[in-house]
Amino acid sequence: MRQGQPGGLQPWGVSVIVDWLVGGSSLVVASYVVWQLFNLWGWHRTVHQRPTPVRPTPDAAVIVPFRNERTHLPRLVESLLSQRTKPRPQLIFVNDHSTDGGEKVLPAEVTVLELADYLHGRQTSAHKKAALTYGIGQTEAGVVVTTDADCYWPEGSLEKLLDHYRSAGTDVVLGPVLIEPAAGFCAGFQALDLAAYQFLTGATAGWGRPVLANGANFSFRRELFLAVDGYAGVDHLPSGDDVLLLHKFQGRSAGAPRTVYAADAAVYTRAVRGWRALWRQRLRWAGKAGEYTNRGLQLAQGLAFLTSLVLLTLLFTLPLHLRPRPLLILWSVKALVDLLCLAVVLRHFGHLRELRWYPLATLFYPFFLVGVGGAALLGLKVGWKGR
Repeated sequence: MRQGQPGGLQPWGVSVIVDWLVGGSSLVVASYVVWQLFNLWGWHRTVHQRPTPVRPTPDAAVIVPFRNERTHLPRLVESLLSQRTKPRPQLIFVNDHSTDGGEKVLPAEVTVLELADYLHGRQTSAHKKAALTYGIGQTEAGVVVTTDADCYWPEGSLEKLLDHYRSAGTDVVLGPVLIEPAAGFCAGFQALDLAAYQFLTGATAGWGRPVLANGANFSFRRELFLAVDGYAGVDHLPSGDDVLLLHKFQGRSAGAPRTVYAADAAVYTRAVRGWRALWRQRLRWAGKAGEYTNRGLQLAQGLAFLTSLVLLTLLFTLPLHLRPRPLLILWSVKALVDLLCLAVVLRHFGHLRELRWYPLATLFYPFFLVGVGGAALLGLKVGWKGR
């Protein structure tokens, strides 16, 4: 039996465990690389598809739930009113019990609804879903577009989004959501993280098996929403108005609707301020993961979490085996494939400058992902805007 010595030899049992750990980690990272390259292929399929207009532009309604967003609302409204879409979309803002007077800054061109009028004193834990349901119920528009109050729509983005509905058979359009360029690593980290989110959204849509959506740029035919009975079945959850609804669409008994990714219709949002706010936001997002029934998304989340976990395991067990080379190789391999995918996405959107944060982000990300994922698995909950 080998004895522990200053020269670096370990007891036989430790050596075997380390060999198994390195072997298992290598298998996980190799699976992650293959999965990312497969996603890269799906992304290219998505961005090279172009809508073939055969129908007129549909009438649309943009639904915006808001709560204490007075400082953000004017810019959003201005960006929506500047869109040249014809026919002009109906703008419906649903006030979710704001206390900052945000509804008073909205112009006459938009319809303002009060969520309290819809609830009639009823209690709910899913205020945003209730607000969207209320807004959708107040329009006859054929297409519903959802967005968030802190977003900005560049000129022409809504028109490009709706152009996809001019193609025969399109029922759902997923739009990109990007972080506006801002100073500091926290904002840069969010920009890279959301770009990765867009990469997976576009890639899975490219294969005809979408797994992600973002309510800041999410649209669907109103009749489809009614056909799946809206948020029924998930209306007890405070979040998931986008992903869980997409999964309902995909799982309907009549067959999955045709869903496309509008890679040319990006919407921008501001980065949250500070790491604590980011932690709370991501933990709130992760809190609904247990409700996902889409196997593709379960695989994606599980593989990403496991890959980060095995890298951290190798790192924290390093004092026991003093073999840094496998860790450096596996971490570098993951970093390189992620860099390739992010570079492709950021080049498409004209944000390659955000890659200046990548060297630091690729070191920090496994800690962040395992921390958020672990907290979500333990059932840790966080509030949002006083709730």
